[in-house]
Amino acid sequence: MKKSLIVLTAALSFGFAAAQTAPAATQVPTLTDVPAGHWAKDAIDKIVAKGIILGYPDGTFRGTQNLTRYEAAVIIARLLDQVATGTVTTTDGTTTTLSPDDLTALQNAVQELAADLAALGVRVTDLESNSVSQDDFSRLEARVDALGATTGDPAALDALTQQIADVNARVDDLQANYDGLRADVDDNASSIAALNDLTVLLNNDILGLQDRVSAVETAQADFVTRTDFNALSTKVTGIDTRVTKLESAPKVSFTGNLGAKYGAIGLVSGSTQFDVDRLTRKTFADGVFSSGKDCGNPSPIQAFAEACTDTKQSFSGLDFSFGLKASNIVTATGALVISDATANFGVTTVGTTGGLVQFQSATANGKLAGQDFKVVYNYQNSAFKFNDYLFNNDNDYEPTQYRNGVVLTVNATSLPLAPKLTAVAGLGLPNLGTANQVIKGNYFGVRAEVNPFGIGSVGLNYALNLNNRSAVGVDADFKLGVINLKGVYDVSALDNVAYTDISDVFSKADKAGYVQASADFGVAKVAANYRAVQANYANGVAGMSSNDSDYYGAIAGNSNASPYGADQVGYGAGLATDLGPVTVAAFGDRFSDYAGTAASYNTAYGVSGGVKLFGLKLVGFYNSATQTTSNNITHINGDFAYNSTGAYQDIALVPFAYSSTYGGVLSHDGAAADALVKGLSFTVADAYFYNDKINDFQAYGSYKATLGGLTVTPFARYHSFNVDKNDGSTTTTTADGTATKTYTAVKYGVQASTAQLDVIGKPSISVAFANAISNAGSSIKVQNGTKTELFGQAALTLNDLGVAGLTAGVGYGYYQGFGVGSATVVSSASGGTATFSPTADRFYRSPLGGASDPYTGANYGGAAGSASGVFAQVGYNGLALNYGMFYYTDFTNKANNSVASAFKASYNFNF
Repeated sequence: MKKSLIVLTAALSFGFAAAQTAPAATQVPTLTDVPAGHWAKDAIDKIVAKGIILGYPDGTFRGTQNLTRYEAAVIIARLLDQVATGTVTTTDGTTTTLSPDDLTALQNAVQELAADLAALGVRVTDLESNSVSQDDFSRLEARVDALGATTGDPAALDALTQQIADVNARVDDLQANYDGLRADVDDNASSIAALNDLTVLLNNDILGLQDRVSAVETAQADFVTRTDFNALSTKVTGIDTRVTKLESAPKVSFTGNLGAKYGAIGLVSGSTQFDVDRLTRKTFADGVFSSGKDCGNPSPIQAFAEACTDTKQSFSGLDFSFGLKASNIVTATGALVISDATANFGVTTVGTTGGLVQFQSATANGKLAGQDFKVVYNYQNSAFKFNDYLFNNDNDYEPTQYRNGVVLTVNATSLPLAPKLTAVAGLGLPNLGTANQVIKGNYFGVRAEVNPFGIGSVGLNYALNLNNRSAVGVDADFKLGVINLKGVYDVSALDNVAYTDISDVFSKADKAGYVQASADFGVAKVAANYRAVQANYANGVAGMSSNDSDYYGAIAGNSNASPYGADQVGYGAGLATDLGPVTVAAFGDRFSDYAGTAASYNTAYGVSGGVKLFGLKLVGFYNSATQTTSNNITHINGDFAYNSTGAYQDIALVPFAYSSTYGGVLSHDGAAADALVKGLSFTVADAYFYNDKINDFQAYGSYKATLGGLTVTPFARYHSFNVDKNDGSTTTTTADGTATKTYTAVKYGVQASTAQLDVIGKPSISVAFANAISNAGSSIKVQNGTKTELFGQAALTLNDLGVAGLTAGVGYGYYQGFGVGSATVVSSASGGTATFSPTADRFYRSPLGGASDPYTGANYGGAAGSASGVFAQVGYNGLALNYGMFYYTDFTNKANNSVASAFKASYNFNF
C-alpha cells in the first residue's frame, strides 16, 4: 500500500521530468533511515526534494510507520496546489507546466492505488469471513471445561487444550492483520477520495482538450493555405497603396449660394419716415426690414441700426456667389504644398460698376520649402494688424473704406531666429464716410516677429501708403517670471513734407508709443504705464488704421480697445490685492495733451477696500479728479464712465474712478460659483460728489430663472440724484461750471421666453415689457414734464406645421416716449441693449445718453410719440415671406403721423 502511495506521489510530482531538456542536477537531502539500494529510495528522494514529504524533524523518514490522516492531508494538499496551477516547482526555483504525459502517469498511479485498495478489501473480507469471534472462543472453552469435568480423560483434555491454544494463536495473528489493514484503509480513505476527485477533473480537462483538437481538425479543411494568405496580403498592400495615393491626390470641389429677394417697405399714409428695427429686434424678423447701420445711403456709419429710418426702401435684387475649394496640391519639385485653398466669386457692386462677376476672396495655406504659410485675399475688406497704432485694420466689420488686398504670413523657420513674416499689399478705396479714409490708394507693409529666448515677442514693422504716409514701428510683449512688459513705438511721416535728414523725419513725423509693466505676485498685482500719442493718430489717420473711428476713444488704461487715446502724454499706476475675502485696490493717473497745455492736465486717483464672500462684495471707495496744472477739483474728468466695471490697466478696480467722490457699493453676483442665490445679481451704490455736495444713489438688479422650459428675467432700477438745495425746478451750476439739477428715475420690466413646446405646431413664445420714468425732483409719479419710455413686444413662432421645413411666426412691437430727443429714430451708446439693462436710466434717449455723466441725467428732450407694428413670416426650406404693418404717431402733432407697409420675399439656396 505504501508503495502505491509513493508511486502516485512521484507521478504527480515528477512524471513531467522526462519531457524536459537538459534538466539541472539537484542536491537531494539525505534521510538517515533510508538506506542506499532500498527499492523506494529514488521515489522518496524525489518527493522530499520537491517538498511533497519533508521528513520528520530528526531527519528520519520512518518508512515502516503508518501514515496518519493528518499527514496524508498535508501531502494531498501540496499535490493539489501544484496540480491546480498546472505547474511544479523544481529545486532551483523554476516552474514547469504539467504535460499530457504527466496527467496520464497520474491517472495510472491513481488506478494502481485503486486496484491495491480493491485487493486489500478482498483480503479484509476473507479475514472477516474466516475469523473466530471472542464469543465463539468463550463458548468453546466452556465446552472443554465441561468435557474435562465429565469424562475425566486428562490425555484427551490436554490434546484439546493444545488445539485450542493453536486456534487462539491463529486468531491473535488474524486480529493483528485485520487491525493493520483496517487502519490502512481508514488512514488512506480521505486521500483516495480526494485523488479520485482530482482524477475526474483531470479527465474532464483531457476530454475538453480532445474536443478542441477534434474541432480544429474538422475546420482545418476551411483554412486558407500559407500561399493563399500571402497572395491576399499582397493584394491588400496594393489596395492600401492606391488608397493612400488617392487620399493625397489633388481634390477640387464646387460650392455656391443663390439668393433672391423682392419687396419694399414704404409709407402708405403720412410723410414722416421712421425706424422699425426697435420693434422687431430679437424676434424671428430681426433686421428683415432694416436699412442697416449705413442707413441705406452714403452717410457716415451709425453706431447702431435704430438710428436710421427704414420706411423708404426697395429689397429687390439677385445675389449669386460660388466658390472653388482645392486641396493636396503639390508642385513637381515638392517645394510648394497647398494643403487647402478656396476661391469665392459673386455678383456684387464696386464703385459705379455693377452686375459683374467679382473675385471676392481667396485663401490658401500649406508649406513653402517646408515652412508653414497662409495667404488671404479680400476684394474690399482685407484684414490685418501690425500693432495698436500702425496698420490696425482687423476690426472694421462695416468698413469706412474698402481695402482690396492680400495678406501673406510665413513661419520662416529656416531664417535666423525663425521669424514670423507678414506681408500686406493692396488698394485703399473710398466707401462710406470718405472724410475718414486713412488709406488712400496703393499700400504695402511688412512685419517680422520673433520670440527671442522664448520669453515673448518682438515685432519690427514697415508700412507705406503711396503719396500719403510711410511709417516704421517696433512692439514687444515679454513675460519674465511674474513680470509682463509690453510696449509700442511708431513713427509715421507724411509724404508731402520735405525732410533734410533722418533726424528731421523723426522731428516732424507723428509718433505714438507706450510702455506697460505689470506683475502678479499672487496676493498682490501691480501695474504702471507711460504713454505719448500725438494728435494725428486720432481716428487712425497717422497709423493708417481704419478700424472704427471710436477705437481710440477708450478709457485710459482699459485694454478693451486701443490702450490710450490720441493727443496725450501721461503716466499712471495701479495696485490690487486679494487676501482671501479682503480686497484692496488703488490707482493714480495723470495726462495732458501732447503739447502739455496747462489747461489740459487731468489728474485722477482712487482707492477702494472691502470684503467679498458668497457672491457678495462690499466695497468702500474714495476718488479725486482734477483738471489744469493748478489741479482744480472737477466732478469728473475725461476718462469717467458711469457704472463702469473696467479696471485700471486690467488690475485696479475702483468704483466711480475719474471722479471726485466717496461712498460704498454692495453687490451680489448671481453667476458666481458661491452665489447666495443663483441667477440673482444686484447692486446698491452710493456716491457722494463732495466738492458739489451732490449725492448719487442707485439700487438695481435682475434675476434669471428657468423652470419647466420657461425662462423669466425680471429687472428693476431706482436712481436718486440729489443736488444740495435743489428741488429740480431750476438748475444749479457746480464749482466746475456744469449745470445740473435733482432728478429721480425708476425702471422695471421683464423678459420671458419658452423653449419649443411639445404640442401641436411645436410653438415657442417670447414676451417682453419695460417701463422707465424720470422726473426732475424727487417724485416718481408721471406728471407734466415727466420723461417716460414704454416698450412691449410679443412673438409666437410655430416650428413644425406638419411639413418638413415649414415654419411660421407672428409678432407685435410697441415703443413710446415722452420727453425724448426723437421718437422717429432712437439712439443708445449701448446699441439698443439698454432697454432691459438695470444699469441705465434710459431705453434709447436721455437721460444718461452717450455722455455717461450723471450731472446731465435731467436733460430731457422735447419729442413725444410712438412706433408700433405687427409683422409675420412664413418660412420653407430657405424661402421666407415677410409682411408687416408699422405705425408712427406723433403725440404733439397728428399731422406727422405715418403708416408704412412692408413685404419681402427672399430665397437662399446653397449648393
